[in-house]
Amino acid sequence: MSEERPNPLAEAREAVKALRAAAPVELQTALDDLGRTLEAAARRGEGEDAETLRQRMDALIQENARFASLMVHEIRIPMTSIKGYSDMLAKNIAGELNEMQAQFVETIRANVSRMEQLVSDISDMSKLRSGRLRLEPKMDLYKNIAMQVEKAAAPLAAEHGHTLVFETPASLPLLNLDGERLAQALTKLVVNALRYTPDGGTITVRAEGVDGKLRVSVIDTGIGLSEEEQGHIGELFWRGESEHVRSFKGHGLGLPIAKGLIELMGGDFFFSSAAGQGSTFGFVVPGMA
Repeated sequence: MSEERPNPLAEAREAVKALRAAAPVELQTALDDLGRTLEAAARRGEGEDAETLRQRMDALIQENARFASLMVHEIRIPMTSIKGYSDMLAKNIAGELNEMQAQFVETIRANVSRMEQLVSDISDMSKLRSGRLRLEPKMDLYKNIAMQVEKAAAPLAAEHGHTLVFETPASLPLLNLDGERLAQALTKLVVNALRYTPDGGTITVRAEGVDGKLRVSVIDTGIGLSEEEQGHIGELFWRGESEHVRSFKGHGLGLPIAKGLIELMGGDFFFSSAAGQGSTFGFVVPGMA
């Protein structure tokens, strides 16, 4: 038999009664007013409505997660075929391609790769929001994660003439977490920095050991964020309005996923920025106890 969930308004009314009994005279009048307000809300059924609304919201989140899972599965099937056949065409398995045909095939491959990343991001975001994303923690070294991220980000850095620097001291704490997911989160931050820094900039990925924890900061010399824009950090699908931001294709999922993954690992996400002065995005995660 499931345990009956207490009505939130009923709990609040009982708390007010307890406080009134112990309150000095000058507070009793205010508590009486609050008690009457809660009584009126209870008569209107607002406590029950709030609980019903919470249950409906939970149900909608789970339904959305199931829809996203089905959608991701159905899209991945044809994309796998398109990718496979376009790869074979690029390798001239079906015959030699002329220059124009080769360009067409490369366009197909580039767009399939972009769609694969989008579908993967949607799947991860859906799992994060519904609580279905499962981590696989194990002992790991940050330097291994940093090398993986550096290798993945190097082509984009070279494309834009950026200097990408990883500062990885030897005395960092051991980690006991999902290294692949931490690498994913860090890659999101590094790619953001590479994209939103004008060509020829410097991106520094600085790791430090702080009180037995790992602190990683991704520091760029990019366009930065205004105070108003900073209020949107972590917001799904939000992207800045500047011409430089809009020159890159994106969907506003990178930072929400990075933030969600870090918090799921028991870490803290942080950032600082100023318009025209660059940004710092980073995280602190627990070291191995």
